[in-house]
Amino acid sequence: MKTVPVLCPTIDEQTKKDLLEVLDSGWWGSGPKVLEFEEKFAEKVGSKYAISTSSGTAALDLCLKVYGIKGGELITTPFTFVSDAIVGEYNDMDVTFADIKADDFCIDPEKIEITPETKAIIAVDSHGHLADIKAIREKAGDILVIEDAAHAMYTPGAGKDAVITIWSFQAVKSLPIGDGGMITTNDKEIYNKLRTLTWLGVEKTTYSRAVGKKYSWDYDITQAEGIKGYMNDIAAVIGIGQLRRIDEMNAKRRAHQSVYDDAFKGIRYIKTPKPTVTCQYYTMQCYNRDGLSEVLAENGIATSVHFKPLHEMTYWKKGAKNPMPVVDKLWKNLLTLPVHDGLKFSDQERIIELVKDFYQLQGSAEIIHGPIPMSWEEDERSDIL
Repeated sequence: MKTVPVLCPTIDEQTKKDLLEVLDSGWWGSGPKVLEFEEKFAEKVGSKYAISTSSGTAALDLCLKVYGIKGGELITTPFTFVSDAIVGEYNDMDVTFADIKADDFCIDPEKIEITPETKAIIAVDSHGHLADIKAIREKAGDILVIEDAAHAMYTPGAGKDAVITIWSFQAVKSLPIGDGGMITTNDKEIYNKLRTLTWLGVEKTTYSRAVGKKYSWDYDITQAEGIKGYMNDIAAVIGIGQLRRIDEMNAKRRAHQSVYDDAFKGIRYIKTPKPTVTCQYYTMQCYNRDGLSEVLAENGIATSVHFKPLHEMTYWKKGAKNPMPVVDKLWKNLLTLPVHDGLKFSDQERIIELVKDFYQLQGSAEIIHGPIPMSWEEDERSDIL
């Protein structure tokens, strides 16, 4: 039985050819393709400067380092991958989680409790929905607010209201490279600092010293705050190709999003997600989430949960210093169905058929055992839904 993956990267023929050229060139490190990718990316998202990194996690870590943040409190959402929290620990910070909004899964500005120890806030553009960066910055004052736009490549407006923004190109993101990240900023001083921080404080890259007739071996190191977090040309040339295709890839994701929405309209056991430009995940709220997931798995359909909250993880329970009723109730009903630009519509129709069959059985159970109590009202969800 063929397995339909929940997320899967694709690549075009031109990018394959460009990749072979880089492999044959003998320059595999950080070089001309990295610089080209950074320039084209900055232009795409409307930023003055872009610095590529080895991962989105490295980008988050570097954002704290470039502003000299060490110790104190980091506030972020628990409804995300662990990167947004662990970079706080990398920099000796105490991590505190704040609840989310039910309509877009983003951190709720009203639930952010600033203390004298608060040094930074990481706000995630969850599932492609843009966090309210403007409201968060107004509340934060002089506190650094980092926008994590890993799910928003490319949602118009992402990065617009932030002082500094990170992006991710991990294999299942809407601009997949395999791995990699980017930091965008309009601050030239921050940009210049980041350039050295991505390579352990080395002030001249190998490529910059190799350009010209004679290779210069000499360079200086004046500080020790950096990490080995730069991107290489192999990843960058894939990124250039994916950036060329990003609007097309997102359009295909939105097409699959619309097909699901139309198919599930009127099914009382399902609440479809609010549409987004990227459709990074098709994460619906549904009755008997685990039962549906198991049936789909038995039929070769992969699903996932985005996300199991961080404070449900053993290590990160310590971050739950305040009540988080929205995320605690919401995540138990979430299921992510396959959605990516390589998904075949024939496979999607099979997924829809299986989902409908599953809930027809649920309807039959209602006839025998009585109605299942549920409410999709935003401010009044039952324990089942």
